[in-house]
Amino acid sequence: MVKTLRDLLRRSEGEELTPPPLHEHCLSCGADLEGSRSYERYRVCHSCGFHFHLSAPERLATLLDAGSFHEADRGVTSIDPLSFADKHSYRRRVIDAQRRTGLTEAALTGTGTIFGRDVVVAVLDFSFIGGSIGVAVGERLARAFEKASARRAAVVSVCSTSGTRMQEGLLALMQAPRVVAAARRHSRLGLPHITVLTDPTTGSAYSGFVNLADFIIAEPNALVGYAALRVLQEQAGRDLPSGAHTSESHLKAGLIDAVVPRPQLRDSLALLLDLLLSDYRLSAPGQSREGKPLHTLRGAWAQLELSRHEERPTAPDLIPRMSSSFIELHGDRSGFDDPAVVAGLASLAGEAVVIVGQNHPHDGSNGGGWIRPAGFRKAQRAMELAGKFRLPLITLIDTAGAHPGLESEEAGIGKAIAECTATMLEVPVPTIAVIVGEGNSEGAMAMATADRVLMLDNAVYEVIRPEDAAKILYGAVSLAGQAAERLRITSHDCLKLGIADATVPEPGDGAHTNHQEAAQLLRRAIVRELTRLQGTRPKRLLERRYERYREVGSTRSWLRGTLERRLAHMTDRIGGVLDRLRGRGGLRRRPEYGDERDIPV
Repeated sequence: MVKTLRDLLRRSEGEELTPPPLHEHCLSCGADLEGSRSYERYRVCHSCGFHFHLSAPERLATLLDAGSFHEADRGVTSIDPLSFADKHSYRRRVIDAQRRTGLTEAALTGTGTIFGRDVVVAVLDFSFIGGSIGVAVGERLARAFEKASARRAAVVSVCSTSGTRMQEGLLALMQAPRVVAAARRHSRLGLPHITVLTDPTTGSAYSGFVNLADFIIAEPNALVGYAALRVLQEQAGRDLPSGAHTSESHLKAGLIDAVVPRPQLRDSLALLLDLLLSDYRLSAPGQSREGKPLHTLRGAWAQLELSRHEERPTAPDLIPRMSSSFIELHGDRSGFDDPAVVAGLASLAGEAVVIVGQNHPHDGSNGGGWIRPAGFRKAQRAMELAGKFRLPLITLIDTAGAHPGLESEEAGIGKAIAECTATMLEVPVPTIAVIVGEGNSEGAMAMATADRVLMLDNAVYEVIRPEDAAKILYGAVSLAGQAAERLRITSHDCLKLGIADATVPEPGDGAHTNHQEAAQLLRRAIVRELTRLQGTRPKRLLERRYERYREVGSTRSWLRGTLERRLAHMTDRIGGVLDRLRGRGGLRRRPEYGDERDIPV
């Protein structure tokens, strides 16, 4: 480790710097660090997991392939653009920082490889004037994104920063839009940006290019947020609660995607890059022979009960059994991570895909499986990532519906549902939706407007829960079974109505009897449909999707509509005449074969 650092820690004139001194004991738990491999390799305490500060060169040594780093823009500097002075000369502070760290600015940028894949890297080093962003740092960061755009490469940024460098005034503040503009141009090319937040990351970087990243990772217990800890404490007038303003609290709030310990960080980055930059696509070997789909002959209420079985597999049960890897996205970056929606990147049969699953535990936990506005926004975020990186989108539908509470109304649930639906209709990649349990109303529909819609054999798709329909229509919940039959909610009904394209068999008496087999059957069906869609150009995919949902329940035939209307009016008049005859005693009713027929007396 030390030798690797020495290779990186060199002044421009070739003089080797002295490596920073090693600590003898952990600053957190006091453990003896002598001989600790975890500390020697990663600067992480083997006892409590405390993460020590790493310099920018040390950081690169833990992430990049050995010898692959090539520094860029070392000569881009700006010593003192405003001739600023306080108690000490700003010019002198910059020069001292350069001599002490061996860096020419707080940002170390360049190119390298991670597991052989080319990346552009940018590291903000807190030891250089707090990792603050001034004119030179802004220029280096902007150039890093531009270099990545030109090379069609991913950007990996690592931040340890206090924000804007006040000694450079408004020139420093204007670096935020400068970097954001370059980052957005890089993003529009469909290229990934992954950022790693270390202790601390605050200020303009956090409110700028950091939160535009496709995937945000943080090290454990890092101070993370817009405001500095001191400012928050001053505003609150007291110390913050334990764990507040940390990477863990941000993960819980859905503001970042993962907290990854330093020893696992390189592997996590490599897996993410493989999924986001995957160019592997499934293809069908030839015309496949398929038998007729087999259906269980159960009534609507029986299927509804199976779709709600307390042991029926949910999305978190199915996803790891279907895919060889899954990296979860957390939250919509608006302050809440709805557990009713699970989303992330996965490898399915070797191909990278985006999966959005509705998490509806049937034992009553997880708030009943209701989806809140943040859940729809999380799904929308995942859909947009699928479109950006040209990854197929797969949704697993099983929900009690959109949350009907006042707090959801005030949080904009209507807009969240509408935008989620529109995004899925417009995402330019193959989309497959699978109803795996009970798909209820708009909560299901918003994530099921796909190119191909599949249903597990015992799944149901509802406009309203049969119990609620029975209460409204018949005034009695006890007639829910009758309402279920008439609402046509089963997988077989959805096939006949053209809502679903195919059904997926379930093991034994239902998916609850064998989660592994159910997942394998589902995986096979999804892969089969995916190979059929892969060769279709995005423009044609969107045209077909538009036509599909434009024609659902179509009433566009003038002749058919006219005949249906006249027949309905005629039938209604005949019914009125029969009712009047019954009232005069001219007809009596006799049940036959389960029906009631009008029999002349």
